[in-house]
Amino acid sequence: MQSQTNPLSKTSQIGRQHIVLGETASGRVTISNSEIDGTSDWSATCDGHQYWALYFTGSQDQITFKGNYIHGTSGRAPKVAGNTLLHAVNNYWEDNTGHAFEISDGAQILAEGNTFSSVKAPIEDASAGGSLLTINDDSAAATCEQYIGRACAVNTLTDSGDFTGTTDSSFLSNFGDVEAASADETSASTIKASAGVGKI
Repeated sequence: MQSQTNPLSKTSQIGRQHIVLGETASGRVTISNSEIDGTSDWSATCDGHQYWALYFTGSQDQITFKGNYIHGTSGRAPKVAGNTLLHAVNNYWEDNTGHAFEISDGAQILAEGNTFSSVKAPIEDASAGGSLLTINDDSAAATCEQYIGRACAVNTLTDSGDFTGTTDSSFLSNFGDVEAASADETSASTIKASAGVGKI
């Protein structure tokens, strides 16, 4: 899913959301190699971690979210709804005192090859609606082959809560003829070193 792109950026000290795609359609969007810094003295949760971060609720959007470093947040990082198809791959979430993913009806998320470190709840409530396929072992990785033509990469969690979503993978057929982004062999330190301004 490649189209509008937002490569190599950093957002910090934002009053509310860092990146907003909603409520109307944004189409196909790629957000890559960006740093989302939620560290704030004006946190809604009063712990120096920003609650709102990423808001992906556009109608029928197809979003590739790859190689990003999201840290210092406490919730909605991201919130996904609006029949959005989100491919979250090779991102690094660190130091989240609340939840990363918040999903509701219509969300369709494939999360693979991501790293979570000190994230209290990688997902707020998997039963809230929508579909989230988390690749947490080799068995789950194999389910991707019939839909995107390759096995998916396994997510890594350290000092974090569980990252379990739904077992429904049928929504992956919505990738259709659109080529899914690759899942690279990478590490948290590599992502952290390459995300943000002035890094290549």
